[in-house]
Amino acid sequence: MGAFPVLEIRAGKLQAHGSFAKAQSEFLNPDPQTIADLDRLLINNQIGVVAHFYMDAELQGVLSACTYEHVYVADSLLMADHAVKMAENGVKSIIVLGVDFMSENVRAVLDSAGHSNIPVYRVSEQKIGCSLAEAAESDNYLAWLQKASQTPRSLHVVYINTSLETKAVAHNIVPTVTCTSSNVVQTILQAFAEVPDLTVWYGPDTYMGENLAEMFRMYSEMSDAEIAEIHPQHNKETMQDLRTRFH
Repeated sequence: MGAFPVLEIRAGKLQAHGSFAKAQSEFLNPDPQTIADLDRLLINNQIGVVAHFYMDAELQGVLSACTYEHVYVADSLLMADHAVKMAENGVKSIIVLGVDFMSENVRAVLDSAGHSNIPVYRVSEQKIGCSLAEAAESDNYLAWLQKASQTPRSLHVVYINTSLETKAVAHNIVPTVTCTSSNVVQTILQAFAEVPDLTVWYGPDTYMGENLAEMFRMYSEMSDAEIAEIHPQHNKETMQDLRTRFH
C-alpha cells in the first residue's frame, strides 16, 4: 500500500510523501524554464488560457506562475466570464483546459457577448467527457424532466456542468435556468420568492442536491431574522413551505 499523501512544508524544506502529494509539490515549485517558454508563446500569439480547478496540480502550478495576464484558473462559469474579458482586452484566440461542456460554455458566452470572431480551442480532437454531464443525458433524467413538465409552475435548475444540448433539450421540456455552485442557493431562493406555488427540480448533481435539501431544512429551523440575512424575502414559514416543493 502506498504512502498516505502528506505534504510537509518546513522553513527551508518541502517534502512530499505519496504520489498525490508529489504532484501537489509540483504545483508549488514549477519549472522556471517551462513558465518562461509558455509566457513567451502566449504573449507572441496573443492567446488567452482558461483552465478549470480540476486540472492536474502540475499544470495549475505552471499556469499560476505565468506572468502573462491572460491566464486564468477558475470554475466553469468564471472561465467563460474571463474569456470575455480577455477578448475585450485584445486576445486573438482562447484555449480551454477542461472537459467538453466547458469549451461549449466559453464558446456560447463569447458569442453572446459579441465575440464570435474569437476562436476557442479544445486540447484534444477526441471527446473529453464528464460523468456528471452525461448523467443528465440519460433516459432516467429525461423521464424526470417529463414528470416536472406535468407539475404546474415547475422550474428546472440545472447545474452548469452539463452540455449545451442538455440545457436546450431540458428547456424544451420544462422552463430551465442554469446555476453554478456559488449561486445555486440564491438562484433557488429567489425563484421561490418570485413565483407563487413554484416547484423546483434541481439536477443532475445528486450530491449537491442532497446538500441543498439539508441546507433548506436547517434554514427552516432558524429565526425569521436569521433567515432574512440569507434572503430578505424569506422567513421560517416560506422556508418550511418551499421544502415540500423542492426535488
